[in-house]
Amino acid sequence: MMNEETEPFEQRLSRQPLRQVPATWRGEILAAADLNQRKVRAFTSAATFRVRMRDIFWPAPAAWAGLAAVWIFIFAVNLSMRDPSPRRAEKSAPASPEVMVELRKQQMMLAELIGPREPRDADRPKNVAPRPRGARAELVAV
Repeated sequence: MMNEETEPFEQRLSRQPLRQVPATWRGEILAAADLNQRKVRAFTSAATFRVRMRDIFWPAPAAWAGLAAVWIFIFAVNLSMRDPSPRRAEKSAPASPEVMVELRKQQMMLAELIGPREPRDADRPKNVAPRPRGARAELVAV
């Protein structure tokens, strides 16, 4: 059921010979098709990711929202507990000679109160005379 207006056009079109696509056009067309295919794949992978995330979160959206609210609350409390004053290491003035003398006196007094340090049993070296290996074997065998 052809229209009377399109019939002469189709007849003229059928009489024209088919021409080959130029080689330069072919490369451009294939490159554009490849780029389009990559975009479709990227969109499909993003859509797949969204579907997977929806499947994970959809069964219990209230639970996930509650968990997010708890984390936001913890973060807010953590920020509010911080000390707003900046922390910086301040150099202290060197100790005066009088303070140094008093510190030495205190160290000497502490050393007098504690007394000389005696080595404990574990700290003392054991005086064991070395024996020949054969004698050691005899002791074990007996």
